[in-house]
Amino acid sequence: MLPFWKLVFLISPVITLVLPSGHFIGPFLMAWAGLFYRRQAVDQSPIAVGPIKTSWVWMLGGFGVLIVTGVSLAIAHSNHAGHYEMYVPFVLFPGIALLIRAGKWRAEPWLISVAIGALLAFAFAVYQVFEQNIGRAMGFVGNEIPFGNTAIVLGAVALVAGAMFPFAGDRAHWKRWFLLFAGMAGAGASLLSGSKGGWLSLFIIGLAVAYLTTHQWPMLRRHFAALAVIASLVIAGLLAPSHVVKDRVESGLKGGWHWVQTGEVTEGSVSMRFEIWKLSLRMIAEEPWWGHGSVGARERWHVLLNEGKAHQSLVDLVKANPKFSTADNEMLGALKGGGLLGMLGLLAGYVGVWMAFWLWRRHEDAQIKTLSTIGLLLVLMYLEFGLTVSVFGINVFRSVFVTLTVVLLAFITVRSQFLKERP
Repeated sequence: MLPFWKLVFLISPVITLVLPSGHFIGPFLMAWAGLFYRRQAVDQSPIAVGPIKTSWVWMLGGFGVLIVTGVSLAIAHSNHAGHYEMYVPFVLFPGIALLIRAGKWRAEPWLISVAIGALLAFAFAVYQVFEQNIGRAMGFVGNEIPFGNTAIVLGAVALVAGAMFPFAGDRAHWKRWFLLFAGMAGAGASLLSGSKGGWLSLFIIGLAVAYLTTHQWPMLRRHFAALAVIASLVIAGLLAPSHVVKDRVESGLKGGWHWVQTGEVTEGSVSMRFEIWKLSLRMIAEEPWWGHGSVGARERWHVLLNEGKAHQSLVDLVKANPKFSTADNEMLGALKGGGLLGMLGLLAGYVGVWMAFWLWRRHEDAQIKTLSTIGLLLVLMYLEFGLTVSVFGINVFRSVFVTLTVVLLAFITVRSQFLKERP
């Protein structure tokens, strides 16, 4: 059955954004399957000692703190049952690593699969925007923001793998160019989604790839290469349909600056978020240590709106959409729901992943160094996404984040064991 699960494993990244629940189905099934291969995983790729053990302790420890803190606060606040769904990937998805370790699978085919996923996301985005005349592409995710930002993530994995490409073989050259092309396609899918909250990550990725691919050049030429990448991203934005890139950036900047000057909400993105954040800070100041809980935060939110503590545009928006989510900043959302303790639990999840890959950043093996670089970049990207959206509060984000980080560390585990066994 292990070859069957390897097929599922390679298909899973491909369908992430282009099939309903594609981001969740594969990892969910593989995690359960991995439990049946635990003994084989321990025999093939042990993690009992050394830096491998330390890395897993950091990652799983971070997840553990996040889970214990979040669940404890949820029980204390009597949160609704649906709140606990967000912890499923952190509890279950590490089981995927057991499959990878049991089969001693290689990273290269999986990276190609991720690249195909980014390429299909772009193709779907083009179809939706230019054929279906949908204003902003959303794939099968059902929302432009998680679609656009996750497309960036798939593209980033492909771009860094292509830039550092540590694999040999007859077709290595073509594989590298495919990864780079697919990575740029992922960025294109994000532009067509119009989700400007994640576009800062495009520049982070662009700079990382520019410097990674030119590491043997003189420093001045490396800087020029980085500037060329930034210019290319700007040109790509200008060439994209105006209503999904240029107009949204322009309106957001104007709206945000107008809010700073007058406190008035003039558009539904930047100035509206500023207004939401202002009201959120008021709520946080009321319960700074333990927060209001998810139910209490929503109830308090509506009380403050009814008392006229926010701009009328926000009041009207909430009235028009009873299920309106106020979590437009991950840190503020954690503080509202769980106070300082909730925010520390959230940070523990990120710090654990960061440290798990930080330990391998200067490893002499090119494959391990590439995988650790991708892992570190993922943390930076999801922290950036969290500036404008609740990352772990959205199924797509948390599923993809946990899956990718677990898979990357599992590949490092397998590769490390291979290096030990090599004559």
